[in-house]
Amino acid sequence: MMTKYDENFGFWEDTDDPEVAEFYDQVQSRSIEKACEGCGRTVRILPEYAYCNGCADAIERGVEL
Repeated sequence: MMTKYDENFGFWEDTDDPEVAEFYDQVQSRSIEKACEGCGRTVRILPEYAYCNGCADAIERGVEL
């Protein structure tokens, strides 16, 4: 099983599955470099996203950024 990481969704498992790999490639092709509104780091995320995966996880745990 292959695992990859990106700033949109975190860890991707089963990227050797053709459907998962296709969706992963779609997400990567649409991602752009921009500053995360939480931590300020420049990351590759989808244009409609404001936060990197780490900040989104923190927000879900109740951390105020």
